[in-house]
Amino acid sequence: MHDTMGGPPRVTQFTTTIRHRRSLRRGAACVLALLWTGGCATISAWRAPAEVRAPDTAVAAAIGDTYPSATPEFDPGLIPLPPEPTNLRPCCAFGADLRVAVGLIPVPGLTLGNIRGPKDLGPHKYNVGLLANTSSNASGLLESEENGLVYTCRGGFIDIAHVRDCADMTVYLTAQVSRNMDPGGNIELSDQGGARRIVLNPINKKLIADPGRYTTAVALAQWLTFQLSVWHEIATWYGYGTMPGWPEKISAFSPEDLYSDLIGIKLAAGISFRHDANDEQRYNEAMDAWIPMVLKRLQAVPKQSGGEAIRSVAGIWWNPAKLIPDWQLTMRRNMELGVLIKPWIVSAAFAPDPAPYDGCKDAGPPLWLRNPDGFEGEPFTDYVTLQIEVNDELASHGFPFPRTDSHRITQADFPAIIASIRAENAATFGERADQPKK
Repeated sequence: MHDTMGGPPRVTQFTTTIRHRRSLRRGAACVLALLWTGGCATISAWRAPAEVRAPDTAVAAAIGDTYPSATPEFDPGLIPLPPEPTNLRPCCAFGADLRVAVGLIPVPGLTLGNIRGPKDLGPHKYNVGLLANTSSNASGLLESEENGLVYTCRGGFIDIAHVRDCADMTVYLTAQVSRNMDPGGNIELSDQGGARRIVLNPINKKLIADPGRYTTAVALAQWLTFQLSVWHEIATWYGYGTMPGWPEKISAFSPEDLYSDLIGIKLAAGISFRHDANDEQRYNEAMDAWIPMVLKRLQAVPKQSGGEAIRSVAGIWWNPAKLIPDWQLTMRRNMELGVLIKPWIVSAAFAPDPAPYDGCKDAGPPLWLRNPDGFEGEPFTDYVTLQIEVNDELASHGFPFPRTDSHRITQADFPAIIASIRAENAATFGERADQPKK
């Protein structure tokens, strides 16, 4: 494939802000949704009408379940620059029918049912944020994605909010990287537990020429998005939350998080290679087509069966006696960061004994996702670095700074930081607290 980029980008950024109706009803909805650890959203759009489909072969190639065919080169200057996706979707504490406490006081009559089936999901909205778990009404005041945990026989639990968040970020970073790979430079991101910055070095000319600029940009964007997702788990462990006073340590390194992140990253890459991320409408429609297809390939089960699956690991992976936001509700944490990311299947909690959940008797083998750390024989770290200036809030929660004279860390520091998290988790839940097995 050959680079077809020539001259400056030939498009402008389209950032039409969708105005939310200001009403008491929306305000009440925001309060309820904030209990789900979200934040009010301003949605930006870039538009061009299109019809998109999700061929099974393309979905399979995106998640590494078959061999992808070559993708023709494409001029990234034709892609609009979407706004940074800053609104994290609020989901999900791990468990079923979870109860909530405010301070030390349980909220009577309130339980959160976060299990979904493939048919329960709503339409994707780029950077939707707060309203992702709030049901739509007839007037269209609230636009709902109906996110939650979907159980799949080949991929374990899939957090659809994580899938969507990481897909959005991958699309955003693909556009950013493709325009900065010749001179290099910094890509400033919104704060999350501290100031975040991507430092991009000039890219090797040969790497841009073969396999091509766009392919290289997508590969780098995938790697960067995964590093950002790991940082999110670290930050929430040490006190970061999207809503002040509402800790999210409960969901840090939850059993399904990193696998779900990588699913979203790979879907966005597949959609980008088909040039269906050119504008918001086309991208949203593509996600609506691709998410059901990937769940089908992973052999997702209906909502009722998913509830049975998550209840089968109660007392092993999660503690039904704990109330949100008690971080000890989640008893097992998945911190595996290798070049292969493996799903936690509920049967692994009981092996070699039979699992009490039998909804996956005829399932295919678990699908391990490839998580490359280089491209065309060159490590990504030769070209990009994620820098974070850790803020005082995380420092006050015992953040293990690698260097005593600096609050700056990079992705190279993540393994040592995660080792500290692993040790703290083991001190509370035992040496198997980072494994699925009972």
